[in-house]
Amino acid sequence: MQKTRLSNPNLRWANSRQVNIGTDIGLFNNSLSFVADYFIKNTERMLLTVTPPSTAGVSNDTWKNAGKARDRGIELGLNYSGSSGKAFQYSVGATLTKVTNKLLELDEGRNVLPNGVNVRSTLTPIRTEVGQPLYSYYVVRTNGIFQTQEEINNYKGKDGNLIQPNAKPGDLRFVDKNGDGIISNDDREFAGSAYPDFTYGITFNASYKGFDFNLFAQGVQGNKLFNALKYTNMNASVGTNFNMLHDILDAWSPENTGSNIPRISAQDANGNYGTTSDWYIENGSYLRIKNVTLGYTLPATLTKRAGLNTLRIYLTANNLYTITGYKGFDPEVGMDEFGIDKGRYPQARSFLFGLNVNF
Repeated sequence: MQKTRLSNPNLRWANSRQVNIGTDIGLFNNSLSFVADYFIKNTERMLLTVTPPSTAGVSNDTWKNAGKARDRGIELGLNYSGSSGKAFQYSVGATLTKVTNKLLELDEGRNVLPNGVNVRSTLTPIRTEVGQPLYSYYVVRTNGIFQTQEEINNYKGKDGNLIQPNAKPGDLRFVDKNGDGIISNDDREFAGSAYPDFTYGITFNASYKGFDFNLFAQGVQGNKLFNALKYTNMNASVGTNFNMLHDILDAWSPENTGSNIPRISAQDANGNYGTTSDWYIENGSYLRIKNVTLGYTLPATLTKRAGLNTLRIYLTANNLYTITGYKGFDPEVGMDEFGIDKGRYPQARSFLFGLNVNF
């Protein structure tokens, strides 16, 4: 069997220390409750993957105890339970969590940790650097799309040469951040991460006589996703091995100059798709109704006649509806792929009908 990863006999478990300060408050006979928790978590001997040298003869990254990171955050929870008479009872709850992450140090006095996270061995949007959140996006900024050849001709460096000599009208304009007159990896800068500003959840439960209702919704706000699906499914230069996304129909053309999608071209001479840029980064915020259940429990007078203790019928809908501006298949990418969406299959919407019978 061919070896694909270097072993590390010195690898140890990461070590975490956490301080929590919290409070639980109940009012009005605990019908209103409030929970708050502030925490600071320091992780040492953090497990990170490191790209091996090209002479190692393996392609997969190696696991190492490579650094120290800090998570700082607050968790809030609010719940209210009430009733209207004896027949109608309900409860409403909400939770909110905010966490900030920061890499404090790396081993061997390094400031940047190389990693092999990539898209089709071309795009490398992730950078792990001291002082930044783990797995931050590190990309070239864009500044719209060239509309005319005159705009391209006027985009020059200090030496008077064109900064993007291969550009045509309809191509992306990249920002020459370091002012050297060319677009390269030296023009990259940090552009957020998949860590959200906050996550939240909402629950509602109600019952009326034999009916019961439950709703649960959850969402995230302020996170960024790297929509890598654009590279393979909007990029005509990769050939015909992939179905194109519907949005390619809105690509820039002389008749459609208001588009933010670069022109269709069989050759990516300007690097519209081959440049690791913020054109791939999208707002990943969403609100998803994860679960809705409506049930009915038959009266005891009826179930006892049938020799049953209880009988409940219910209808449940999972992933019923999602509110988001994200253009990919599913905004619930999370940190499993460091926020890089390579076309993960979306979570299915399902409807379940069932019976609960107790004898």
